[in-house]
Amino acid sequence: MVEVVEAKSKPVLLIVDDEKRLVRSLEIALASNSYDIVTAHTAAEGIDQAMAVRPEVILLDLRLPDSDELEPLNRLKIMLPESRILMMSAHGDIRIAVEAVKQGAYDFITKPFDVMAVKSRIGPWLQDTGEAEPVTASRFVGSSPALTGLMEQVSMVARSPARNILLKGPSGTGKTAIAREIHQQSSAANAPFVEVNCAALPESLLEAELFGAEKGAYTGAHKRRKGLIEQADGGTLFLDEIGELSLPMQAKLLTFLESYRYRPVGSEKELEADLRVIAATNKDLHAASESGDFRSDLYYRLTIMPVNLPPLAERLEDVPALLDYFATRIASKQGTEPVSFSEDVLDILQQFQWPGNIRELKNTVERLSVLYPGQLVTVDKLPPEIQGVESESAVEQQACSMSEFHDETGSGLPESMDEYLASAEKAIILKALEKTGGHKSKAAELLHISRHAFKRRLQKLGIDT
Repeated sequence: MVEVVEAKSKPVLLIVDDEKRLVRSLEIALASNSYDIVTAHTAAEGIDQAMAVRPEVILLDLRLPDSDELEPLNRLKIMLPESRILMMSAHGDIRIAVEAVKQGAYDFITKPFDVMAVKSRIGPWLQDTGEAEPVTASRFVGSSPALTGLMEQVSMVARSPARNILLKGPSGTGKTAIAREIHQQSSAANAPFVEVNCAALPESLLEAELFGAEKGAYTGAHKRRKGLIEQADGGTLFLDEIGELSLPMQAKLLTFLESYRYRPVGSEKELEADLRVIAATNKDLHAASESGDFRSDLYYRLTIMPVNLPPLAERLEDVPALLDYFATRIASKQGTEPVSFSEDVLDILQQFQWPGNIRELKNTVERLSVLYPGQLVTVDKLPPEIQGVESESAVEQQACSMSEFHDETGSGLPESMDEYLASAEKAIILKALEKTGGHKSKAAELLHISRHAFKRRLQKLGIDT
């Protein structure tokens, strides 16, 4: 059973290497009051420790006695996608180093190495902000009706006896965070929470990863492998991107969900698991089940307790609070003052539809925090794709006061508001081009939008210049 740490007061560095003296030396040399260090000497022990403490950084030896070279890396990337993994090797194998980075390693360090250089590489992800991540709904920022309703549903579902839960919503809406919240508010909060991205698992390894495998069950199975279901026993198994599972794997998962009994690959012994399964998808599984791309019986098994996550566009009133939250946290990690936002910028950001949802907003704040630490963000500092929102607002305001812009037939107002706004916007753009002699950059500047946004408007309105 994986030991579970109830709360993490500091970031964690995990060192996995079979050379015990080296591990001890690293533990001493890299010691810091800002983070905790956990160690392991085999791949199996390292994976167990990783699942227990969920480290921010993992120093992972390439050649461990109980696994193939890149197998631990692949498993850790699947189970802990947010952890930064740095591979270590005394062999300096360039081919393996390149392959490791391709498969998700953040860096590759050749032994013997400069301890100070290692410390500088891992430092940015191990800074102690003094803020333990809260395990209550308070970490979900905002007070919009959409968010309030979601959190009420989360609390109800978490405390219910439901063993199968499906989270539905666009990418970037926080499905992983909601899955963790359901786990934390459940009676199994102190039991394991095991996360797996179904899209990241190779089809050939998926069954063994989920159900486990006996020694010798397939090439490379040098010892018994504990599956993710067994690791999550007593707690929660979170299956992200479940819509990516193949039909044969869907059938095996359905069989498991009907009885919670399973058989590891190569084993004749049937095991039973006591856990909750939370699945998540950004796909329309109902449509996929009707088209035959997703098993309808599995779909109905999962939708006993569905939870719909709203896109950020449906809770735009939460944007200012989210901006402040991410600006403060990112500045704390960077050791700088947080960025602030002008009123014009706040207006634009509350009109932007955020197709990438909360993830896109967070990435935008991070980008601005790196470029303009501690500064006031004005419109000219915004990314071009967001600056374009300003033009839409300006066009609507100007269209309402420009009664001379009628449809091309001259018969008065167009039949719909969309046609009216498009006609007004086209007239404004043509007038700007006329004033600047057809110079697009100057016309964009005159309208206070980026050249990129201006070109998009030209293409949308079919203006050929």
